[in-house]
Amino acid sequence: MGLHDKLRKFKRSSPSPNGIEMQRRRSSQNLVVPPGQVTEQSLQVWRALPPQIRHDPSMVSFQMENERLRGSSVPTDEASNDVESSPDDDRSFACSDFIHMKKGPESDRKSTDDEGHSDHDYQKNPTLQCMDKVEAKERIKKRRHRIKLTKRVGLMIFWLFSAIVFMVFEEKHLLEKTLEVPANREKNFLLLNKPTGDFKLTIAGHFNESIYNSNETENILTIQPQISYFDNETNLSDFKDILHPWFIPLVNEDLFDYAPVVSRNLTFKLPDDLLDEIGEDDTQVRLQMTTNIETDIAIKMTYNPLIINVKTGTLMAAAILLLFYSLLVWEVFERTFVAIVCSTLSIAVLACFNDRPNMEEIVKYMDMELLTLLFCMMILVGILTETGVFDYIAVVAFEVSQGKVWPMIYSLCLMTCFVSSFLDNMTTVILLTPVAIRLCEVMSLDPVPVLLGIIVHANIGGSLTPIGDPISIIICSNNFIASNGVTFMKFVGHTIPGVILTVLQSCIYLRLIFRNIDSLRLNEPKEIKDLRREIRVWHKAAKSISSFSKDADVVRETLLKKVRILKHQLKRKLNGLDTTEAYVHTLEDLKVKYPIKNKLLLAQACCALVFVIICFFIQSVPQWRTLPLGWVALLGVIALLIILNREDMEHLMHRIEWTTLLFFAAMFVMMECVERLGLFAWIGEVTEHVILYVDKKNRLAMAIFIILWMSALASAILDSIPVTAMMVKVVVSLVAKETLGLPLEPLVWALAFGPCLGGNGTLYGASANVLSAGIAEQHGYKISFTRYLKIVFPMMLGQISIITGYLFVSHILFEWH
Repeated sequence: MGLHDKLRKFKRSSPSPNGIEMQRRRSSQNLVVPPGQVTEQSLQVWRALPPQIRHDPSMVSFQMENERLRGSSVPTDEASNDVESSPDDDRSFACSDFIHMKKGPESDRKSTDDEGHSDHDYQKNPTLQCMDKVEAKERIKKRRHRIKLTKRVGLMIFWLFSAIVFMVFEEKHLLEKTLEVPANREKNFLLLNKPTGDFKLTIAGHFNESIYNSNETENILTIQPQISYFDNETNLSDFKDILHPWFIPLVNEDLFDYAPVVSRNLTFKLPDDLLDEIGEDDTQVRLQMTTNIETDIAIKMTYNPLIINVKTGTLMAAAILLLFYSLLVWEVFERTFVAIVCSTLSIAVLACFNDRPNMEEIVKYMDMELLTLLFCMMILVGILTETGVFDYIAVVAFEVSQGKVWPMIYSLCLMTCFVSSFLDNMTTVILLTPVAIRLCEVMSLDPVPVLLGIIVHANIGGSLTPIGDPISIIICSNNFIASNGVTFMKFVGHTIPGVILTVLQSCIYLRLIFRNIDSLRLNEPKEIKDLRREIRVWHKAAKSISSFSKDADVVRETLLKKVRILKHQLKRKLNGLDTTEAYVHTLEDLKVKYPIKNKLLLAQACCALVFVIICFFIQSVPQWRTLPLGWVALLGVIALLIILNREDMEHLMHRIEWTTLLFFAAMFVMMECVERLGLFAWIGEVTEHVILYVDKKNRLAMAIFIILWMSALASAILDSIPVTAMMVKVVVSLVAKETLGLPLEPLVWALAFGPCLGGNGTLYGASANVLSAGIAEQHGYKISFTRYLKIVFPMMLGQISIITGYLFVSHILFEWH
């Protein structure tokens, strides 16, 4: 069959009724150049193209004209004097990455290196190439050896410092006394261990939590520090008041038998002149306690004789945190080992200030309730994994999203936000992270960007309700805040506009930051790789033709039209619009490959999970709270294990992410030590001083701004839970001062958003972040600190800016409160 007949058949061929084949044939027809426009000059340009391009159907006009003039469809070798095809001309485009151009005379010149070896020598002499490779390997080996040696030396210095400090300084045991303060009389308690610096008192008793200003109640416990002095007139020793007295409001006398025991603490700061006076041998210090009620009261007092100076402690805490994040950013060691080293270092620093915590305190620092909750949920998820339910859910999500990437990502993010608003965000990520990873594997996507979206929306959803996050629970469980009208519905009503705005911002941000869909793909399909290579070949062929004549432009324009059509096909494939048949075939394969493996086990595990979730809801209501969440999860897991009657507990224990649990324990210890060094107190003092410095007209705006941004930035670096506990005290103390005239609600909403959204700032800003990263690492996908920081930190800054505008408009402009 001649080319003329081929062309006639090609033009007569009708497209298929639907699908991509019709579009491809139409595109090929549109590319055909009319035979009348093909000249001898354009044929010369065409003959210089690679064979796989010359023989393409879009070049059929040139093939026909060449056959008419020369009687052969294959151009002569003399015509190909400007461009050469690759040696594998007859292969597919999958193997033809480049078009090899002939080198001109200038290209044949040989460059030499510093040692006189030319490029030709390196190409012709394999010995020189081997020598360079050996030298490069030796340099890399020596550099790695130096790095290892530096690490070992640094760790040995740390170990020697810690060992010496722990051997020299003993554990600090605080003085604890239960005292009775009689009615209408003074109770004097002599401090045998005199303070050598700022000292702290912690008093537990029947105190009124809802009243922070002693002027608002008639029942007061007064604690007055006193120092002894010698009266020369009477030749007797007496005591005089020093510092300001501490007034603690009490509950009414008729509630003493029912009121809960509340703990209060205060740090007394001693000036230098008073410290010199106390340091004298014959000087005594005592606490004088009095009440104005007609009933004897009992209190429990804890006396800490030395509190680290705030400035010194803050600098030491900042140095520890800087070391912690530096080791994590540069990935010098595994993150769990970094947390252990920094927590041990923080304890050693406290010991240097004679404030070394004992083992009982360190165990309290670890937050065993949270660790128990994570441990039990990991067991529950491990059992659910054996049923294949996560694979099945991934297949269902793949079917619902029709194999399209962004609908799948948005649905996961919105689902995470909704579930996290009613369920603890750590439990949410434990349940949804395996589903997201499996779904990404099904769709050949990189799970890390999807997991970043899940982490961010889990923290956003936690700020929606008072039960969605430990931060919201801490805020709403405060008696002062609860007694001033902050109810469940009011909390949701004020936070839902901000949550909607931040969800929209995060979805738009993710779409922009990953606008190139290739960055979301883990392994690109072969057909897409082949299409990319084909585009490169055609584009390079078009670029090799200079626009020196109209005839050359005809060939060049034909090639560029082909490039545009190929790019359009690539875009459709990437967006999932060109893979209907592949999607249906993949979906059928997935349904066959990933069914529910054990329906009975799934039903039993789901019953245990439903029991745990229902109890979580019940325990989230303050009036119904009887069990910690850790106990609830433990009861659910024990019941499931009893029903299953499993004997392979060792196999089940292997599914526990022990490194993640150990990292949490070590990080909690480090954060408590940092708080004990005074960093959190310094942040609270700075926040309060800045707000008080502003005039009354702009004080509310400054208070909202400072509380929101300070809590957000602090939560990005520190653990958000202790930051929230500290900032609650700042908010309550500011509102309790009537002279400031600050309303409570705007500050509460600022505090509700700040730590939740600020926890998105870094990988270690919130517990859900670390937990999701640990699960991903167990599945073989590492979320590095730097990658998380580059992507999510700017998003967090945008979210806080949006919330700032929302709070300013609603409470400064419209005075919603």
